[in-house]
Amino acid sequence: MRIEVLSKGLFSLIIDNGRVGRQRDGFCESGPMDSNAYDWANFLAFNLDGTPCFEAIGEMRLRVDEDCIIAVTGREPSLDVDGNVKATYQSQHVPAGATITFGSALLGSKAYLAIGGNWHVPKAVGSACTVVREQLGGLDGKGCALKDGDCIDISANSRIKSTARMRTLSRQHIDNYGFLESIRVIPGYQFSSFSAVALRTFETSSYTVSSAIDRMGFRLTGESVKADIENMRSEAIHLGAIQVPGDGQPIVMMRDRQTLGGYPKLGCVSPCDISRLAQAVPGEKVNFVFQHEEEARADWLLMTSRRRRLQGEIL
Repeated sequence: MRIEVLSKGLFSLIIDNGRVGRQRDGFCESGPMDSNAYDWANFLAFNLDGTPCFEAIGEMRLRVDEDCIIAVTGREPSLDVDGNVKATYQSQHVPAGATITFGSALLGSKAYLAIGGNWHVPKAVGSACTVVREQLGGLDGKGCALKDGDCIDISANSRIKSTARMRTLSRQHIDNYGFLESIRVIPGYQFSSFSAVALRTFETSSYTVSSAIDRMGFRLTGESVKADIENMRSEAIHLGAIQVPGDGQPIVMMRDRQTLGGYPKLGCVSPCDISRLAQAVPGEKVNFVFQHEEEARADWLLMTSRRRRLQGEIL
């Protein structure tokens, strides 16, 4: 089967689960900005974990030349096939020759399209994930974002039987992408270098997502928080690390972050909340609350076990 990109939208990439464990070699982690939506898209399309898919900002349009099964997920996602609106977070049969249009109703958030099958895309450093900043991955291997006219070959998925029951994630189990609840933060190495006043300011203030956001990091604007550290050695940066540069405005490090950084860090966004934050758009306000690491670990185990249970019920 061949997939042809008719319209790339604002910014669309081929992504998979990223270059896990390769930061030590100087490569960024990469991977999906919203890993929850990515995982559900592949599951609903009958794919194995880690199968490539499309991550799109804006409305993306494609054509398929064979029958296939697809799934679209994300924050307020939309999907239509040949002009007919279809349900998201659900397996969908698509006939040969059909045009698929998908995106998000909220401009700037990410939508994910998984297509059932084995994707024939080149891998670089063990991953097909596109990193524009590193000029790595993608169809050409040079980190280029998708463009109109690009074609991707996908072979049939032997795991999909003709009698397979289509999969649906019930609405009550879809992630809540609102920000009424605070983003949980696990204190980091330099936590004690921030004064009690600075920490209290951070927890009690609302921060606005600025327009300076990308796959590398989210810059926030709001009340200034500063550490007592003036100079420090660069160290490894984890997904969700909240760096505080000299201006006191926090930066949350995302999937395509650099491997090392020399700014003090308040802590790290909980892995339970990083996908929600990754779907924020400029102008939205977020709040933070510190959480003990053992509580964060328990929340993570509960979330992952809940997902596996749900998947078992859907099968």
